[in-house]
Amino acid sequence: MRPSLRAACICLLLGAMPALACEAAINLIYNKPVDIRGTLKAGKGQHEAQGAFAYSYVALDQPVCVASETAGDEFNEPTDKPIDRIQIAGEAAGKDLPLGKRVKVSGTLFGAHTMWHAEDVLIDTSDVTQE
Repeated sequence: MRPSLRAACICLLLGAMPALACEAAINLIYNKPVDIRGTLKAGKGQHEAQGAFAYSYVALDQPVCVASETAGDEFNEPTDKPIDRIQIAGEAAGKDLPLGKRVKVSGTLFGAHTMWHAEDVLIDTSDVTQE
């Protein structure tokens, strides 16, 4: 086989191989109720049109993988590697949160899909409890 043909075949085969699945001890699902634990922290994001903004996130105790139950869900893409931060969203995002403290956050996960979403995964928060 000619070298250029061999290289083309290898590229085709590698492109056809499925991507490696995200592997973590904890696996979560979008749009399902969850409780996550970690330390509440502040981050800085950058909105293309409106500039810098502050947001809160949970620095998780353990990295997690997040998947969708629905194939082809463009807003809830599965994580391809474990993540260790989840952005706070919903009504809790505008409240006075215990930054720097250990918390349990309850809510529903969803994927980033606007410029205000600084992390890949967010939680529509129903409750934040300091631990």
